[in-house]
Amino acid sequence: MLHPDSATGGDIMRDRFQIPPDIRRARIATTAVFFVNGMALALFFSNIALLKELIALSDARLGTALGLQGLGTVIFVVIGSLVATRFGTRATMLFGAVMLALALQMVGFATQYTGFLLAILALGASNSFIDVSMNAHASLVERQWRAEIMPSFHAAYNFGGFAGASLAAQLIRASGGAYSSLTVGGIAMVAVLMLGWVMLGNLKPAAETSQGGNRAITRHILRSPAIVILGVFVALALFVENAMNGWSGVYLCDVVKADPAAAANAFAAFQLALAIGRLLGSAAIRRFGAECVVVSGGLLAGAGVLLAVTVASHWAALIGFAAIGFGLANCTPMFFTRAAAAIPPAPALGIALVNTIGYIGYICGPLALGLVSEYQGLKTAFLLILGAMLIIALGCRLVTALKSSAQIAVP
Repeated sequence: MLHPDSATGGDIMRDRFQIPPDIRRARIATTAVFFVNGMALALFFSNIALLKELIALSDARLGTALGLQGLGTVIFVVIGSLVATRFGTRATMLFGAVMLALALQMVGFATQYTGFLLAILALGASNSFIDVSMNAHASLVERQWRAEIMPSFHAAYNFGGFAGASLAAQLIRASGGAYSSLTVGGIAMVAVLMLGWVMLGNLKPAAETSQGGNRAITRHILRSPAIVILGVFVALALFVENAMNGWSGVYLCDVVKADPAAAANAFAAFQLALAIGRLLGSAAIRRFGAECVVVSGGLLAGAGVLLAVTVASHWAALIGFAAIGFGLANCTPMFFTRAAAAIPPAPALGIALVNTIGYIGYICGPLALGLVSEYQGLKTAFLLILGAMLIIALGCRLVTALKSSAQIAVP
């Protein structure tokens, strides 16, 4: 039985066989970009524990550096969106890929804390160009597809993260350093854009302000608290996600005493759980409803944190990290579809405004865990993740009461 707040199965299958071949090819190529971007970043995140050891970073300094990566993303995401509007999403993705490859090389060569900070800032800035342009390109494919397929792109990103973390473990064992992983990540990111250039297509957005113009958009922003509510919940979700990206491997090394190669498995477990959760998410929402999915996900993630901090073993930590990923998986996509619906004349603006607030959590996640870990230990710091997921679970009615894009879609 379908839940009343969900889209029908017929909506998802609508016009499936009338989709032009070039849009089908664009979906395949865009999925590949998401996959390789997830893989490239995973090759970086999986080496954080090793980089921390090589550069002799304290927990507080590492947290500051990872927070700077988020700051670089926030600063340059607006610039990236302007570049994508002016030169197109496909060209912006390629530019970002080249810059990301160079930034990863900077990280690999860094031997001092100052150089590492600059490299991390460059990494966040360059990836912001890829992030904003590939999501915009995916939304253009989604418009032509006339169905909500964005979760499939994000699942590809997480599967790429799992593949990258698995590859990083092998490369660390083979080379004993981080440079080989970072080089592979940069080369792969540039290669997928060059090889997929034609398939991606030069897609252009239609004007989003036709239904009422700028005044209508301003009225939506001023009259509705939805943007602020969703921004807070996205901030909590990104807090958890980036904290796990930056600190799960360090947790295995410092608390569980795993070697750096085994620590890469932490990121892999988290990313694989995110990917599987997002693949199953649409069906779960149709069957049980959005509120049930968010509440159960928050409680599952909380249980995962408790397992990881109370049972100090390799497998308990991996199972706990996977539970956090599975519980978090469908929160962010559900928040973003409601952000798009919050400003119907300009859905992209709704996402951008919510994301701007949300990146506060993205920046603060690694930084907060680093500071708490410095004075209270990493186990205590991980309880911040528990708190964020419980807030999402207990307050989710504020979000699920808002309409999603599927619920305001034109039949």
